[in-house]
Amino acid sequence: MVKIDFTNKRIFIIDDFPEYRRSVRKMFQALGAQDIDDTGNGDEAVEKIAGKPYDIILCDYNLGEGKKDGQQILEEVKHRDLLRYSTCFIMVTAENTMMMVMGAMEYKPDDYLTKPFTKNALLNRIEWLLNKKSDFESVEKAIHRQDYIAALQACNERIEQKPKNMYEFMRIKADLSITLGNYEDAEEIYDSVIAIRRVPWALLGLGKVCFHKQRFFEARDIFQELVDEHRSLMEAYDWLAKTLDELGDTKEAQRVLTKAVEVSPKAILRQKALARVAVKNNDMNMAEKAFKKAVDMGKMSCFKEVGDYTGLAKVLIEKKSPGKAIELLEESKRLFDGEPEQTLQAVVVQGLAYKEMGDENGLKKALAESSVLFDSVVSNMSPEASLDMANSLFHLGEKEKASKIMQEVVKNNHDNDKLLIKAQSVFDEAGIKDEGSRMIADTQQKMIAINNEGVQLVKDGKLLEAIEFFKKAASGAHDNKIINANAAQAILMFMQKFGTNDKLIYKVKQYLERIRRVDPTYDKYHALIDLFQKVVK
Repeated sequence: MVKIDFTNKRIFIIDDFPEYRRSVRKMFQALGAQDIDDTGNGDEAVEKIAGKPYDIILCDYNLGEGKKDGQQILEEVKHRDLLRYSTCFIMVTAENTMMMVMGAMEYKPDDYLTKPFTKNALLNRIEWLLNKKSDFESVEKAIHRQDYIAALQACNERIEQKPKNMYEFMRIKADLSITLGNYEDAEEIYDSVIAIRRVPWALLGLGKVCFHKQRFFEARDIFQELVDEHRSLMEAYDWLAKTLDELGDTKEAQRVLTKAVEVSPKAILRQKALARVAVKNNDMNMAEKAFKKAVDMGKMSCFKEVGDYTGLAKVLIEKKSPGKAIELLEESKRLFDGEPEQTLQAVVVQGLAYKEMGDENGLKKALAESSVLFDSVVSNMSPEASLDMANSLFHLGEKEKASKIMQEVVKNNHDNDKLLIKAQSVFDEAGIKDEGSRMIADTQQKMIAINNEGVQLVKDGKLLEAIEFFKKAASGAHDNKIINANAAQAILMFMQKFGTNDKLIYKVKQYLERIRRVDPTYDKYHALIDLFQKVVK
């Protein structure tokens, strides 16, 4: 193991006790460190990390009642991509209870330390971590900049060298293959590991592969085995619940998530999932409880979102408490002030609450406020949020606005049968089944015609025209995977013929990343990745 020179290492100590910070500072100074910062405030910690590339961060889990804690600091700096690939983030706690340990480990710090610890224990842990990070530098650098293709190439190069930590590189390669939607390669790796030993990470990965390939019974059995044998592997609970939901067994999915939040109650995303499945089961008491926890946790979390407030508000309306819903949504509007998309969602649900109360003036005010916000945000929402918004607008009698949202959803997902079924159900619930069917069919035909026109330009060899045509089409259908795929293909064909340049390479990567986010299983996506690697090598 290579000894670490601490002279030029940038250290950050986060703890709410000044005496502890001084003690740890002395440990690092004894190791030769000179650049050492510290704070006892979680918000200040995040901003310091945003402004300085630290090498080592020691973060206490508990930073005081009602304040941002270590877990929330870690989730935010990861969510905002503030940590460098080489940074060591070590979570520290004075407690060893299951809840504290699970909370500390939920968002995967690089390591975990329990107070008190000695200078030598700290040194050994940091040396081990930095040596490990150095070994994976080329792969982690590419992952950090979200260049998953380059990361996979780097991983393959290291595997060819047969390193001593081969299995770790295999795990990363399999994870990257899942990220890129290449489930066959991932499954082959997991199977080869499981044939030797049924290690949890390989079983979990294989379960994900089965889920993505819609082999839901196999996925369920794998995740159930993991939950039974590895009680603290929280990701297995989440995937088991997702699989059961896909199989239509929402009551069992709720039972699994309820058990999961008992084991690790501080995971906000799991509370959100529990709330949503409870709504499906019409268990409004559990939905209210889980949404309330998500709202409370969100106040200090980067994962706060208006959907938690609108979800809870809808539950309150369902439970005949529209007044409480309105108060809650007013709070959310203050919290998300200056974010029109979030405000619009809150205002529309407020309209539903006013309607339930029979308050015509309140309803008119909400509709007027929604009209001001509508046009600026309608194309920026996720498909799920869009369908939810359209459903609410239909209930408020805002048919024109709801239909515009529905058209945007279909335009971006004209080949997504699963989503189109959900869209049709929104029309059905609004009492305009036939009209909805016609709108979906017409929008699908329009998108097919646009795509065919661009493809014909490519076939005719008019590549520059095709590039501009698909650029315009993609700007109007930002998340349409077929349009983005053909836009990428036109550029790649042009570069094959006339040579590469950084501007075109960057544009292709943008199109490919959009497809990966929407549907990494798309066959053409993998063909384009192969072509991209050949063109730019």
